[in-house]
Amino acid sequence: MANVRRFFRYDVEVPLYFETVDEQGYLLKVNRKKLISEQEEAHLEYLNLEIKALLSEAFSAESDALRIFTMLNHRINYMAWLLDDLIDQVDPRLRSDYKFRLREDHKLKLPDVRNESKVGPLIEGFFLQLSEHIHELIESVENSIEGKIFLFPRKIKPNFNEQDYVKNLKELSDKGIAPAKVLVLLVERLNLYETILGRLKEAYHSISDPETWAVQKINLSAGGFSFFTNETFDNFAHMNIFMQLDEHILVCRGKIVLNKKLKNATFLYRVAVEFVFLSNEHAQKITLFEQRRELQDAMKMVSNDLLN
Repeated sequence: MANVRRFFRYDVEVPLYFETVDEQGYLLKVNRKKLISEQEEAHLEYLNLEIKALLSEAFSAESDALRIFTMLNHRINYMAWLLDDLIDQVDPRLRSDYKFRLREDHKLKLPDVRNESKVGPLIEGFFLQLSEHIHELIESVENSIEGKIFLFPRKIKPNFNEQDYVKNLKELSDKGIAPAKVLVLLVERLNLYETILGRLKEAYHSISDPETWAVQKINLSAGGFSFFTNETFDNFAHMNIFMQLDEHILVCRGKIVLNKKLKNATFLYRVAVEFVFLSNEHAQKITLFEQRRELQDAMKMVSNDLLN
């Protein structure tokens, strides 16, 4: 039996953001050069080569320092690998080695740094901040919409600052102390990727943060929604739709099925959007949201009648 509530329509006011896209895909891409310049890419490659050379020349093969610094640089590589695909709006899960890389990174634990080491707290802080970035990127991948829309809802975190842990790290590096030299390069490399991640999050801020979405009055159902507007939209244009229903965020695609010009009205057009490939879970959330709003409005009307 069909769900008759699917076609129930109710006027609601909700935070809403939508944008038209090409029917061939989710065109939310930002020009790569706006996120990372050719000079930055070249500098990142230089830093990586410098770190590898220093690790091979300054530390013995059996040293704990070599193991720890190699592991940290390896994790930056993993962050960069995830970030590179997300910049290009490519789902890393399509890579044959995605699950392998994920498992291998999960095996890496916080280094057991001796308490008496002056750089011990710095290494721990570095590892933990790097873990946060990697976790956030994986979260964006795993929570993506069909592997095409990637959201970055977390606030931009300040870049890692080594002076929060060691005030004179650069001075120690200038004196030729190998661990300090490696750490300065690692921090610089991480900071640059953090800056790029920040740019990526800024670029998609409008779709990631419901607090930025305008509250709009729409006529909503599990099949779609309609609204009044003075903007013009092409018939059958496709849309990406981001909508907050109480504590739930609905993200889906839609298609304009009605674009009616109005006469003698406050608005010029009434536009109707049909949801495309809406999951049963999201359809149920819409229906439950409408039922709650309908009940709340009915209770308000009863309360007002009793007061009057």
